[in-house]
Amino acid sequence: MAAEENSDIVARIGPADIGSSSTGALAAHLGRACGHVLVDARVIQQGYRYHPELGDEIPAFFNKRLSTGSTNLAITLQAGFDPQAERDARGPFTGHDEWAIDPFAECRTTADARAVIEADDYHASLWLARLTVGVQMFDVTDVADPLFIAKHPNEFRALAEELVAVGVLQGHACPVCGDDD
Repeated sequence: MAAEENSDIVARIGPADIGSSSTGALAAHLGRACGHVLVDARVIQQGYRYHPELGDEIPAFFNKRLSTGSTNLAITLQAGFDPQAERDARGPFTGHDEWAIDPFAECRTTADARAVIEADDYHASLWLARLTVGVQMFDVTDVADPLFIAKHPNEFRALAEELVAVGVLQGHACPVCGDDD
């Protein structure tokens, strides 16, 4: 599958890779995360639903809702793009009229998005994870804050385990946030 060819570029972290599922280990892992997620078949398998662009104001996104019993949670993957396609394309600000093409542009359902992701010519794209607890939105690193964990221990654990499972990237290994030395 095309997403596998990115495995040498981006460190994929799973539950076994962080060494422990303790609160401290999860907090340290999320504290080093940049918040980007490489969207591949795992996103659909984890239960994320695709929502098409909702007019000019709200671009397409993937979303998964969770509940701790007392609070509703959501992880939203937004603003997706393919870093390699962006490097290869030249936008109008460089004097060229060529833009990278959004592979999800014609998708209207989660099944459509799954077909795109499973296509042989799909290159895993990078999306930014945003978290919702109740009605408040957070960045990935915000939930690793000790005060957040103290106030919301159940919510922290549910979000942290889901982010590790979906493969939130560590900042140093991200093609956008990492050092290009």
